[in-house]
Amino acid sequence: MSRRLVVVLFLDLVGWTRLAERVDPESLQGLLDEYYEICSAAVEEHGGVVEKFIGDAVMAVFGADTSQEDDAPRALRAATRIRAEVRDLRTPATDAAPVEVHCGIAAGEALVTRSARAGIRVVGDVVNLAARLQSLAVAGEIIVNETVAHLARPHYTMVPVPPVALKGKSEPVPVLVVTGEAAADGAGEHSLMVDRGAERHRLRGIYHRVARERRAELVTVLGPPGIGKTRLVREAVDDLLAAGAGPVAVFGSCQSYGTAGNYGALVEMLDALIRRAPSCAELLRSDERIAGVLAALRDASLPRRAGAVPGPGVEEVSWATRELLTAAAHGPLVVVWDNLAWAGQSLLGLIGELMDGLRDLPLLMVCVSRPEFAGREDPGRPGEADVIEVGALVPADSARLAFSLAGRGSGDEVELHGLDLAEQVDRVAVYSAGNPLYIRLMMDWLRSGRTVEEVPPSITAMVGAMIDRLPAPGRRLLGAASVIGPSFTLEQLALLGEPAPEAAALELAGRHLFRATEEAGGYRFVQQPVHEVAYGRLEKEQRVTWHRRLAEHGFSPGFHLEAATRLLAGLRPDDAQLPELAREAAGALLGEGTVALRQRDVPTAIGLLERALVLARGGPDRCRSVAAVRLSDARMLSGDTRGALEAVEEGTWRDTGPGAHTGTAPAPALVRVQRLLLAARLGKVSAADVEGLRAALDGEEPDRSARCRFEQLRMLIHLDHGRFGAAEEAACAALAHARDTADAYEEDRLLVALCEIRQWSPSPMAQKLAGCAELLERFAADRFLALPALAARARCLALTGDRGGARAALTEAESVVVQLRLTLGRVLVDQVAALAASLDGEHAEAERRFGRAADALEQAGYVPVALTMRVQAARECARRDRAEEAARRIAELLARRAEMDVRGRILCLSAAVLGAAAQGRAEPAQAEPAQAEPVRAEPVRAEVLRAEVLRLLRDLDDPCLRGEVYFDLARAHRLLGERDEALAMAALAADSYAAVGAVKPLEAVRAWT
Repeated sequence: MSRRLVVVLFLDLVGWTRLAERVDPESLQGLLDEYYEICSAAVEEHGGVVEKFIGDAVMAVFGADTSQEDDAPRALRAATRIRAEVRDLRTPATDAAPVEVHCGIAAGEALVTRSARAGIRVVGDVVNLAARLQSLAVAGEIIVNETVAHLARPHYTMVPVPPVALKGKSEPVPVLVVTGEAAADGAGEHSLMVDRGAERHRLRGIYHRVARERRAELVTVLGPPGIGKTRLVREAVDDLLAAGAGPVAVFGSCQSYGTAGNYGALVEMLDALIRRAPSCAELLRSDERIAGVLAALRDASLPRRAGAVPGPGVEEVSWATRELLTAAAHGPLVVVWDNLAWAGQSLLGLIGELMDGLRDLPLLMVCVSRPEFAGREDPGRPGEADVIEVGALVPADSARLAFSLAGRGSGDEVELHGLDLAEQVDRVAVYSAGNPLYIRLMMDWLRSGRTVEEVPPSITAMVGAMIDRLPAPGRRLLGAASVIGPSFTLEQLALLGEPAPEAAALELAGRHLFRATEEAGGYRFVQQPVHEVAYGRLEKEQRVTWHRRLAEHGFSPGFHLEAATRLLAGLRPDDAQLPELAREAAGALLGEGTVALRQRDVPTAIGLLERALVLARGGPDRCRSVAAVRLSDARMLSGDTRGALEAVEEGTWRDTGPGAHTGTAPAPALVRVQRLLLAARLGKVSAADVEGLRAALDGEEPDRSARCRFEQLRMLIHLDHGRFGAAEEAACAALAHARDTADAYEEDRLLVALCEIRQWSPSPMAQKLAGCAELLERFAADRFLALPALAARARCLALTGDRGGARAALTEAESVVVQLRLTLGRVLVDQVAALAASLDGEHAEAERRFGRAADALEQAGYVPVALTMRVQAARECARRDRAEEAARRIAELLARRAEMDVRGRILCLSAAVLGAAAQGRAEPAQAEPAQAEPVRAEPVRAEVLRAEVLRLLRDLDDPCLRGEVYFDLARAHRLLGERDEALAMAALAADSYAAVGAVKPLEAVRAWT
């Protein structure tokens, strides 16, 4: 028997009496059994006890054995869970209406007794009050008394209603209706905030400038762990809200642990944005693509291995984020990135892109990080004026904070070990070095009966001492959570064997070690040092076991297997399980790195693949050779050609296998092919090199991955020589190998390459269009990869004379380019749009588009292709009857034809032939007899150029290009009076166009003849 503060929960079913009149009792019993099960499970999991069932009413008590400071939040969580789960029940009545409950919760003093016969019994006015509050509540409503509101307000939002007169009460009773869970932001941060006035004032000033000028700014808040950076930003935001400024403020926090660092913070920020900005929620409802991107991001942020099909690419993620921020920024918007020291390079890049792309929005971007962040590549490259450094508290402010934590001035003073409070506080101010976290931990330490002299000399030791004071189950759960990561779920804790993890997690949340997140059953460590110390104090054997268990259940297998491998190698380097564990870790990292590569998240891919390669060096060649090739690809995408070559250097293969002691172990076939493929991209491969590699591969054990890459090598060489049909054949062979090995990464790359090659190959238009349709279906969720298919489709439709279809495809492609901000994608669209305009006789538009594409390519360093675009622009200039200007431009380009690709060279030469023929025909009518010799020189020059064109054309099998060049030659012959030759060339042009179904240019040739 004991007197204590308890929380009593009463709830019952709505409309039970009426239902009992209509339904057979046996049917009702089944409903009641389900209802009782839901109530019992929810109450027990939240640490309460069901005192009794009374028909459809349930009474539960929290704090019956030991009162906890979070008994009220537990009771509310149990009630809200019961309310949600009961709604899924259906009554036996014919209308099958959802079941509803109404609930009352009261906290107060009571007498608690326990006996073997009666179990727990609670006696006191609080029981009657809870029952009365329950009877006041309507369906789905939870009503609480003031004491519950006081205890639970940090966790739940409530609104007061007029005081109610209750039977047996002389005065009306103040009550409140629970409206929902409070935002998790700032949980556990209830202590006084001292000093920091200047920093808060500066942040508010930057915000007001952003709001006034409606222009985005970025500010970085730097400080060591525990100094109060996040608290400072939250307080500054609260200041703005209190002053009526009314910004929409959202937070995203990066994790120091695991592989979701790029997505977790972004999803947290976007979800908060959607909750707080109605315009964002509306955009999400109206735009399926943005909703799809966000759904995929949520999946990616969960600590599970990504599936075989990757989520949206980085371009799509950037676009969707910009759209949501733009929708929310009708008024000022504050976006806070917390713990940015742990951000992946991809997230930093995204923040930089957002700042560059949203400059004209009233957006304040705040990056909160540790001082070492200043040495990283800053996302917004802020100047010195944009950095706020949060330093240590001065001794006077440290003492003020310590006094507030001790209760001085609140009516709740405590005596610390019988010593004078002022003396203890002075010591805390000195020992803490002005770190607020240290001060709070020290005051907790003093409350436990220890003295300042016994305080450990560092925050790490201080946190360790605090952990030691926890009960054994709490320490174990804290350790299990630390292995999972800074954020974790009850499901994961259960996998690690933690009994009743929800109640234990709530208890640690009551101690301000955890806080609940928006995810159902999700929690987060309140302080990063607590997570780090808890993990470091675990025995390594236990860490290995738990890391492996999480990986086995699909939670971030690459990270957890890698951690287990590293720990086991430190414990027992000769353990027989270590090689297999390292292989599993390498394979998991390789899979995750490949997914990142398919999404073009290149920094993340490089990091994962580098780690995979390190672990795979001691294993079979297959995993490490694939890891080396994928790493080489990733580095090439980042523009690091040297790094791509280094990834497949011979030294990578010298540590194991036959010949390892001499450094002569042969590289796997896949690696040798990749080396030659990289050399081919640099123009350093001969036909003999390719044939030598083919012979070597033919004499070895078949390796489909190596064969796939070898066919890609052949494809690249054929393309360099304008042999598009042969290139298509090689691409198809490579694709077959990729499909045989179920290599989705290679399949993606080859399908895109095949779509582009087929634009120029002898394949019929129907086959080209079918390939485009296949790609558009495959890459429906990744518009970056779909863009080449859209452009190819537009080109094919333009050539077949489907003007409407071509324009529609171009419009869609333009939309992708604009939304995803694809600079080189714009070049691709411009080329196709120029062709379509030229076929429709819009030569000025065609010239403009070709010229713009040339400028962009030249700026990006793609000189050969840029010169080809300039040739095309000059040809369109000639078609606008500006022969003199066109001739000058062609002459200038002709002098640079050695720098061009084969297509540009042929087009430039054929344009020169046509120009020379036109000049040769025009001169006799205008020239004096003495000038006859130069006139005769033009036909001679045309003949020389024509011979060079025909020589180059022999190896080129692009039917449309051949048709265009033959048509140039036909017109040149006619200008020179060579009628039969003109008709022969026109026939060749017509045959070339007809072979692929290029109807539009074919009609032009036939009309000319």
